[in-house]
Amino acid sequence: MNLPRVLIASTASGKADEIARDIGAKELDTEDDAVNYYLWDIENKYYKAQVMLCTTDNPLVKIDSESVEALIIYYDGRLENGTNALDEWAPLISSLSEAEVQILAWDSTIQRGNGERVLEWCAQYKFELVDFNRPEAVENPDDSEDENEKHGIDRIVEALHAHTWPNMDLKGCSTLPESGCIDIAEVDEQLQGVHLNGIHSMSQGLQLEHMLEGMMGGENADFGELFGQLLAMKEHAATLPENQRRAAAEELVTAFWKAMGGDPEEIDGLDQ
Repeated sequence: MNLPRVLIASTASGKADEIARDIGAKELDTEDDAVNYYLWDIENKYYKAQVMLCTTDNPLVKIDSESVEALIIYYDGRLENGTNALDEWAPLISSLSEAEVQILAWDSTIQRGNGERVLEWCAQYKFELVDFNRPEAVENPDDSEDENEKHGIDRIVEALHAHTWPNMDLKGCSTLPESGCIDIAEVDEQLQGVHLNGIHSMSQGLQLEHMLEGMMGGENADFGELFGQLLAMKEHAATLPENQRRAAAEELVTAFWKAMGGDPEEIDGLDQ
C-alpha cells in the first residue's frame, strides 16, 4: 500500500506495538520480522485519511524515509544505560529528520533520575516530549495545567490528527451560522488558554511566526496548511501579549474564512 507512514519505535520490547494498538490501528499480516504493520483509519470532523503505522524495536531497521510523515520513539527510563539507549537510534533519527511530527514518549514515574537528560536529548533532536504519566492537579486551579491539555496516547493521537496528511480527504466546509457572527473573543480565549509544552523547535516557532505575520500582511494561505498548523499556531500565539494575541485570533479567523473561499468583507466588523 502506498500510504503515508508513522514509524513507532521503542527501546522496550513490545511497547511500540502496544502504542499502535492503543492508537486504534489494526494489525496487518506480514512476513517482515523486523517491522510490524498496522492500518489506521483517521476520521474527525475536519477530514478522513488512511495511514500505515510501522512498529519496531530494532534501531538498525531499514525504512523508506520519504514515506514517513511522523516518528514516535518510546524510551524506557528503567534502562541501566539511561539515555545512552537513545543514542543507538541516532542514525535512524537522522535519516527521518524530515518527518514533521517527532515525539519522544516516556513514563516519568518509572525513570531513574534521567529527567534532565531526557529534556536535553529532546532539545538536541527537536523532539516533543510526551509523558505517559498525567501529573496530579494542584490545589490552586489558577496554577494547574490547562484541563484540555492531552497526555500520553491522547497527546500522540492529537498531534497526528493535527498533521496535514498528503492523502487527507477534507470534509465539507461549514459556513457561518445564520446570525453571521464569529465570536473573536472566544477564539482569543482559546489562544490564551493554551499550555505550552517544554520542548519546541526554534525553527518551527520562527516558521509559525512568519505564517502569522504573513496572514496579517494579507497573504493567502492554503486551507490544508492552515489546518495542519492550527495547534502549533495556537501555541505560538499564546506567547504573544494580550493585544497581539487578540489581533492574531482575528487574523486567523479571517485567514480560514478566505481559505474556504469566503469574502473578507462578509466578516469585516463581526467582532465589534
